[in-house]
Amino acid sequence: MKPELELIEGGDPIRRRAAAWFARLRADDVSGADLRAWQDWIDADPRHRAAYERLERLWTGLGTHAPHPEIARRLDAVAPADRGERTRPRRRWPVAAGLAATLALALLGAWQLLVPAAPTERVYATGVGERRELALEDGTRITLDTDSRLHVAFGPRARTVVLDRGRAFFRVARERRPLTVHTAHGGLRVVGTEFELNRRADALDVALIEGEVVLLPLDDGRNDRPAPLLGLVAGQTARLSRDLDTPQIGTLRKPTAPAWLSGRLVFEDATLAEVVAEFNRYSHARIVIDDASLTELRVTGVFRSDAPLAFVGALCEAYPIVADASTPGRLRLRHDPDRHASHTPGQTGRRAVAQH
Repeated sequence: MKPELELIEGGDPIRRRAAAWFARLRADDVSGADLRAWQDWIDADPRHRAAYERLERLWTGLGTHAPHPEIARRLDAVAPADRGERTRPRRRWPVAAGLAATLALALLGAWQLLVPAAPTERVYATGVGERRELALEDGTRITLDTDSRLHVAFGPRARTVVLDRGRAFFRVARERRPLTVHTAHGGLRVVGTEFELNRRADALDVALIEGEVVLLPLDDGRNDRPAPLLGLVAGQTARLSRDLDTPQIGTLRKPTAPAWLSGRLVFEDATLAEVVAEFNRYSHARIVIDDASLTELRVTGVFRSDAPLAFVGALCEAYPIVADASTPGRLRLRHDPDRHASHTPGQTGRRAVAQH
């Protein structure tokens, strides 16, 4: 990397480096090696590309604001030697890389004072059975589970995410702007951390893997005073809901990334109704419990989210249950009193171990 790229001091280091590359690529002696090094820097981090592209947009859009006195003041401050030289044609791009870099930063600072950047908003979603990993412009990574949707809006002072539905795992890049996540049941605020959000129909479940977060209970105007903010540390869980006065705090048995990131579903002493509901999130075909006496059966096991038939097969081995697939798109579970199994539907307090 050329020495000129180290001339810029002060401010955000990524923005400084972007301005230095912006200037270097417009110098008279730019080389093929410079271009390759610039491309390597751009590809190394999404934040690099975002900073460089923003500087290009600012430079391109400067024309209508160039007469502004703040622009003139900053240009005079970085290029005093040019004042009064009216007889020599001005070159479109500066020759000296160091001066060009300083000029780029001056223009960037002036433009930010005149035209604050509007938040950029995007919507991301997954279909049924789909899982998707997102790389945001700040370096944050989000994995969306099946049938999920969220909105992302980044501005100069804040990063905002709205989880409309589904489940997501966040690896938040640490920077000065806090990241706030909102849902219909409340939200949270973080700087840099890892956590899972599960947006259920009646609640929001939070599992904190690393770092700390501040819970933001829903402010629906029903209370005269806002609810106090609560903090979570790594290894804790929380449930927020419109029906709860305060969040329910719990503890993770093992603070690791959730199993669904690798396509697995893990259940421990869960009811059959809960397990079936989870499998049905991953497929348009449906498992249906036709016998109410089966809903409270207990299931423990690890299963592939894309293999509901394997789960049903293991379930039928553990209980006197028969699966009826005669209806297209439906797999109906019924109690079969004539079949012998290790447990019976009435034994709701016992645990059925079914693994795949």
